[in-house]
Amino acid sequence: MTTSLLPAAQWAQNEFGFAQLGDQRRHRRLVNIAEHLAASPGGTLPQAFPLWAELKAIYRFFGGVTFERVLAPHLERVRQACRQPGEYLLIEDMTPLDFTAHWATTGLGSIGDGPGRGFELPSTLAVRVEAWTLEQRPEGTRVGLLGQQCACRRAAPPGECHSACLRRARRSQRWAEPLKGAGRPPQGSHLIYVADREADFYEPIHICQQHGVDFVIRSCFDRRLAEGAGHLRAGLQRAPWLGKAVVEVRARGGPPGGRPLHGPMVDRGIS
Repeated sequence: MTTSLLPAAQWAQNEFGFAQLGDQRRHRRLVNIAEHLAASPGGTLPQAFPLWAELKAIYRFFGGVTFERVLAPHLERVRQACRQPGEYLLIEDMTPLDFTAHWATTGLGSIGDGPGRGFELPSTLAVRVEAWTLEQRPEGTRVGLLGQQCACRRAAPPGECHSACLRRARRSQRWAEPLKGAGRPPQGSHLIYVADREADFYEPIHICQQHGVDFVIRSCFDRRLAEGAGHLRAGLQRAPWLGKAVVEVRARGGPPGGRPLHGPMVDRGIS
């Protein structure tokens, strides 16, 4: 996968020059922040802004804008790019951001399966496919984020009734949500949604079908097939292989690092 790197100042202006923050001073501040962070992507805010007065202004800025408004111009640019002729992979995954050790921080939700505190950041990365290798692996160029949400998972209130539970927004509803904002692709633009097993349920598939988007979703459940054709895993065992991929995984307390895993390709999920 490749990308084109612009000078920090030019990149910041391209990405955030059309942000609507209600004040020209905030607009200039956002572009300035993006330029400094792009020049030092692995650093912290104090490293990017060593002067205390400037750093204080940055903290004050973040307290007066919303995540959605800051990201809006970038999302719009990526949506327009994905409407150009070509083939695009829309790769979605969930990133938990852990702030468990920051006990004074408020407004956090639960993460993971334990007592962790933080928030979740589901992101959909758009990649333009430039070519396919002989091993049927895509070579692409990163376009940017088609969608990103900042969400806190809240526990159900004590004594909540079943009807109230059904009305409450569910965590699963975030999957494939950016496809709604992107709209149906025009003629010549081919979109393929790619997601892990967390997206193996009805709504993401339905959203893809509604918006004319193909999909590759890793299987999580042994689902019943249509027209009494049995179940998914048994059906895959009987089906001919479409190809084979070799993936090297790093050591994680089990097999040694670099151990190759062989298995059938699951592009059978493309609608």
